[in-house]
Amino acid sequence: MVRILPIASSSLNLASLRPSLSPLRFSTTARLGVTLTAYNPSRKLALFRLGSAIPQAQSFGIKAPKMLRAERNSIEAGTVGSVAQASTAVSQENVLEWAKNDKRRMLHVVYRVGDLDKTIKFYTECLGMKLLRKRDIPEERYTNAFLGYGPEDSHFVVELTYNYGVDKYDIGTGFGHFGVAVEDVAKTVDLIKAKGGKVTREPGPVKGGSTVIAFVEDPDGYKFELLERGPTPEPLCQVMLRVGDLDRSINFYEKAFGMELLRKRDNPEYKYTIAMMGYGPEDKNAVLELTYNYGVTEYEKGNGYAQIAIGTDDVYKTAEAIELCGGKITRKPGPLPGINTKITACLDPDGWKTVFVDNIDFLKELE
Repeated sequence: MVRILPIASSSLNLASLRPSLSPLRFSTTARLGVTLTAYNPSRKLALFRLGSAIPQAQSFGIKAPKMLRAERNSIEAGTVGSVAQASTAVSQENVLEWAKNDKRRMLHVVYRVGDLDKTIKFYTECLGMKLLRKRDIPEERYTNAFLGYGPEDSHFVVELTYNYGVDKYDIGTGFGHFGVAVEDVAKTVDLIKAKGGKVTREPGPVKGGSTVIAFVEDPDGYKFELLERGPTPEPLCQVMLRVGDLDRSINFYEKAFGMELLRKRDNPEYKYTIAMMGYGPEDKNAVLELTYNYGVTEYEKGNGYAQIAIGTDDVYKTAEAIELCGGKITRKPGPLPGINTKITACLDPDGWKTVFVDNIDFLKELE
């Protein structure tokens, strides 16, 4: 969907790195300006208390007409400022309320891999995903593959990007893991071992809880948490990212993204706190797992993980809400050249990137 250049690395040929969300592309960084219409009060309102100013002006040797104009201008400016401030508050309230009611869904997560065929084999044979579609763009020197547990119009999926000639990426310390719900963690781990996969945490209860989990790594080193659950419509259920200020992030995702705080859990013994954010219950929807490690405010993002895409009914209002909440717009809302799919892109307070895609345009792309 969007062409993304990774973070610079001395070991990579940046000219060859052209990951994409789908056919969409965007270019230069820009900020969206929010315009508020100022209200101009009537002259009668501005002059309602000028009577007491004239005698005082004369006592100081200032001519009445001059003082009258100064007082009037001062009152008009103050009144306009007050009304404009009220207008801003109304605008923020309307936009943020709209964000909560917007029809949003996490569409896909984008990241870069060094061997596309090897990764596809691991995801299909070990994790049970299906290859939904694959697209090669030789003129841009990259290939995309979309994999998941159901159609893209109703499921959260992964979008893998392979850049010609680049076989390794830096995942960094900020990205955590993807979550996959399975009915039998131990059985899945045995299968992964039989296929030569890497298991980094054997099956067992999560620390401080009872849910059975395990951790495995794909061929590029991306971690997957296997969570033991009953049947679910959304097996690809989590994306975990680390943040430097959890309360700040929760506030941003609630207001700017219209997400709901599903649950929050503090683990003082292990010095971390997590918050699950999403658009519906964890057992039925993909969610964003934000993790705060005590005392850590910044992380290295590397150049492997790229972004999440979220559907919206209006990219213009979405961009406005994001800016009102302190987010940074990196791609102004509007249609992309050539295909007319409307998108906007932004960064959260920690610099994690998200692309919002018009819901109707996204479905048209899949036809």
